[in-house]
Order: sequence, then structure tokens, then C-alpha cells
Amino acid sequence: MPFVVVEEKGNTNHYQLAGSEVSVGRAPDNTIMVTDEKASRHHCVLEQQQDKTWVLRDLKSRNGTYMHGEPVLEQAIQYGETFQIGLAKLSLFSEESSAFETKNAMEPINAKPGAPTFQIGIADALAGFAHAAVEDTAKALLDSAAQFIGRLIPGVRVVIAVADDEGNARGRAFFNFISGTPTDELPGNFMTAANKLLTPRAKTQVKPRTASHPPCVYIPLKAGERLTGVLYVERESKEADLSDAQVELLENAANLTAVLMGAAESRRNEEALEYKIENFETELEGIRKELEAKLDMQTAELTALRMEAEKREMPNFHHDYSEIIGKSAGMQEVFRMLDKITDLPVPVLILGEPGTGKELIARALHFNSSRANKGRFVAENCAALPDTLFESELFGYVKGAFTGAERDKMGLFGMANGGTIFLDEIGEISPSMQAKLLRVLEEGEIRPIGGKQSKKVDFRLVCATNKELSDQVRKGAFRQDLFFRINVVTIKLPPLRERKEDIAMLVDAFLKKDAEEAGYPDIKMDRGVLRAMLNYNWPGNVRELENEVKKMVALSDGKKIDAALLSPQLRQMAEEESLAESGGSLKDVVENVEKRKIVEAIERTKGNKSRAAEMLGLSRLGLRKKMERYGLSD
Repeated sequence: MPFVVVEEKGNTNHYQLAGSEVSVGRAPDNTIMVTDEKASRHHCVLEQQQDKTWVLRDLKSRNGTYMHGEPVLEQAIQYGETFQIGLAKLSLFSEESSAFETKNAMEPINAKPGAPTFQIGIADALAGFAHAAVEDTAKALLDSAAQFIGRLIPGVRVVIAVADDEGNARGRAFFNFISGTPTDELPGNFMTAANKLLTPRAKTQVKPRTASHPPCVYIPLKAGERLTGVLYVERESKEADLSDAQVELLENAANLTAVLMGAAESRRNEEALEYKIENFETELEGIRKELEAKLDMQTAELTALRMEAEKREMPNFHHDYSEIIGKSAGMQEVFRMLDKITDLPVPVLILGEPGTGKELIARALHFNSSRANKGRFVAENCAALPDTLFESELFGYVKGAFTGAERDKMGLFGMANGGTIFLDEIGEISPSMQAKLLRVLEEGEIRPIGGKQSKKVDFRLVCATNKELSDQVRKGAFRQDLFFRINVVTIKLPPLRERKEDIAMLVDAFLKKDAEEAGYPDIKMDRGVLRAMLNYNWPGNVRELENEVKKMVALSDGKKIDAALLSPQLRQMAEEESLAESGGSLKDVVENVEKRKIVEAIERTKGNKSRAAEMLGLSRLGLRKKMERYGLSD
């Protein structure tokens, strides 16, 4: 009879080939089991042809089958030739070459003298059993267990029954080492006997050989206190009864089987649970996104409805102020004042902190007035230019007036003829320029630098400052007569901290504009970010808010703006909000608020500790102690 010699991991096993098709692989149901890690479960087959020759065919294995160093898909193999799976070498020999005969066709024979015949088979079966316990299905695990147990005692039939959910035995794994082939045929009365063993107090039942049945043993499979099944092992009828040592060996094998079955079941349950959790998380994520989309849609609808309602509720102003965002009482008062003075030919002084939108008010005065059709709106920041350059910008110059004056240049007063000139930071101009400006306002004439003739001009003067000009007058830094000339009508703009109801509208407008410019039409802002903005005092007013939104859009991924994109002072505000919402201690919340209020007071008073302490209702010493406590430097 032909046979195959397997050399693997220092061992040599011989398998006699009883059939015309011999399967080779890692799974225990193969004719020849190879344990090399590169072996697939069903790796290749040897097929005997009608002319008694053999063909080796690879079964699309993961790592391939090799002969003479070359991969093989289908190749005739001669007696004496060797093929390789990973590091395992398998050689085919004819029956004439065989020096080994066994009574069990599939039992490997150890070629090393002095070792028991079945030891190598046990080692191979145990390796397959352990591998199946880690990687394979429940059916493969039971098949491997039957293989392993069957090799412990030569010439036996093994059946493993598994308890179902109702506690009844079901035959699952069979292996017959008596006939040499697996069989699904159950021994007589097996299920009845097995079911009797599936009780909490079940014990091993050994049955001696009789005229009606062979020697056999029933062993309950227990994992702790739990019964998982029954192991049945029978010998050939002519064989002697199972010895106590053999029964003990089988009981140990049964315990190992039960433990591995329990571990495998736990692993499968864990994998099933993980799969359910993953599906649940995926489902939750889908629900979250769906709800978020609905919420965004509803928020957008509500925002549109709110803005429409706010438009209807707004006072019926004579002029259009849609370019200026503001529904607060302070801004409504500004609009009412603008309605009164827009068409009056009087100078206007706009007071307000930096960033409050003074130029927007000046533009509204011009473009809502009749002057919009007669002349231009011209703006200049008085603090940005030195005296010499400022004079030439305001009055212009003639060719040759000074070195570099190669042509006539019209000044801002000339450009604004018929229209409006806006001088921002008027409190910064020098006394000499104050005198020249006063002359223009008194006489209505300008004369370019280097020019000999004056020219009549008609413009509306709008000035703005963030300083208290009356204080400047008292100190002699600003001419009183000029102050009276420019301060005919005063408009005071409220800082953003006093019109917080406008913040949401401003953020929405800036976000839409910046998102459109950046190409992010679907960008959304976390509600926590908006809450932080609503609670911040904005020392830089609307300009600071606009820059904050622009920065966050630029640094975002185009989809979402979260607290991580906020500037440090605002991010701290968002963290305080989160701390309060998450149930942070009252002490932590109070300390954070105190620290923020101190920083804001210091910023608003430009570092004046006495004024900051007064603003906070503290003594100067009390303020200093709190600054030291919170690590705020002077």
C-alpha cells in the first residue's frame, strides 16, 4: 500500500494511503494533518488516477504548495518525489518501498525506534485540537476533540454529544478509529443514555463488554458546574474492557474538552456581543446624525422665522439700516438718532470704543442722505499719518510745492466736495492741524499746499473718537473752539458687551460671509461655541468678534466649528460652561468666573489697578491678593 512520509518539526510520521484521494491540511478532518503555520485548513490533495499514478493538486491555499522549489497548482508526482508545505516535507512512496505496516490505515507510525507507536499521533491531534480551540468553529473544535481523544486509546469509536439550549443531547462529533473512517451512525440507545447524563449530579458510567454491546464509557463534559455535553468512547467487541487508567485518561481528556468548549463558547459570545455593540454604535451614530441634521434644519428654519419676526417687530425707521446688524435697545436708539439727523447739514461726532463700528454709522449718514447723489464718502484715520503727510492728504498740493510733487494732487476735502468726509480718531491730531481744520470749517475754503488761491468746498464733516474729548479740552490737548465745531450732534455707540442680544445675529452674518468666501457652504458651529461667545465681554467689540469667526472658519475642516478652535480666552469660557454643565464643583466654577472678571477689568482699565478694583467692588489690596491667588501677573 502506498504511503506518505511527513517530516515536520523534527518528527517523522508515515501515513498509509487507503483511498484514491488523500487530503492534506491543518484541519483534523484531513487524511494527513500538517500543523505548520503556513498550512491552510484544506491545503492540497493527492489523487490516484486510473493508471495508478498520482497527481498533486493545490486547493487554492494561502501560502502555496511547492515541488522542487517551484509552486504547484496541479502536477504529476512520482514515487520518491517530495512536495513541501511551509517547512513540512511530504514524500510519496510505493508499497514496495514500505518498511512499515499498521493495522489502522490512518494512524501515523513513529519512525524513531523506542517510542510508542501512538505518541506522535497524539501530539499531532493535540496540536490540531489546540489550534481549533483558538481559531475554528464549534464543529471543527468538536471534530478536533474527537480526533485527539480517539488517539489516546487505539481502536476506539468516539462520539461527542453537545447539550442544546433545552438541556438535551445532540450528536455533533464522530470519529471511528475502529473501521478507519468517520461515521455519523450513533451507537444504539446512545441519545437515551446521553440525556440521562445531562443532570447536575452526573458521573462517569463505565460499561463492560457483554454479548450485546462492546466495552464503552459515558463521561459527562463539565465546565465548572455547567454540563456542556457527553463523551462516548467504545472499543471493538473483541477488545478487553477499559482499564481504570484508561478511563481516568479519558476523563482528563473530557475535562480538557469541556474547558476548551466553554472558552470557545465564551469567545464566540464575546465576539457576538462585540458585533452587536458595533452594530448598535453604528445604528446610534446614524440616529445621531439624522437627529443632528433634523435639528440643524429646524434651527435654520427657526432662525429664519425669528429674523423675519424681528424685522416685523423692529421700529419703522425712515432710512435703511440693513447694513448695520443690531436689534438691541442701544442700537435702536442709534438708528432713531440717525433718522433725525441724516438730512440735517450739521457736523456729527461719533463716540465709541475701538471696534464698535463707527465708520458704518458714518457711511449710513452719507448714503441715506441727499449727499449720496452729489459727492463721495471719503474716510481717513487721523492717527495713522504724521502731520506733514496728513496735511497733504487733507488739502492736497500743487506741482512743485515740494521735492517729489511732480503733479497736482487733490486732497480729501476736495474729493469730498458735495459729499461727506469721515475723520476717525480726531482726538489724535496735533494742535497745528487742529487750527487748520478749524479754519476750513469756519470759512468753507481750502488751499492746497504750494497753492496761491483758495477753493470753496461743501462737505459734511463726521468725526469719531474713542477718547473723552471734553477731558482733552480741559487738559489743553484739544482746542475748545474746534470741539464745539465738530460736536454739534453726538452719537454714542454702545460696546458689544452692552448689546449681547446682537451677538448671535452678528455671528450668523459673519459665519455666512466667511463660509461662502472659504467655500464651506455646510459648515456648522457647536452650540457650546456660541454660548462662550455670548458670555464673553469682547473688549475689542464687533471687530474682535468678526476676526474670531473669520479665524475659526479658516482653521476648521469646513464641516464643523468646535471649542478647540476658539482663542484661549474664549476657550476658557467654553471650558467653564462645560464644567458647570457637567456638574463641576461650585468652587471651581466660582474661581474660574472670578479669574475671568479680574482679567476683563484689568484689560478694560488698561492695567489701572485702582480703577479695576473699583469696577470689581474690591480694595486695591483685595485685588492684588486675588491676582496672586490666581497666578495673574502685574
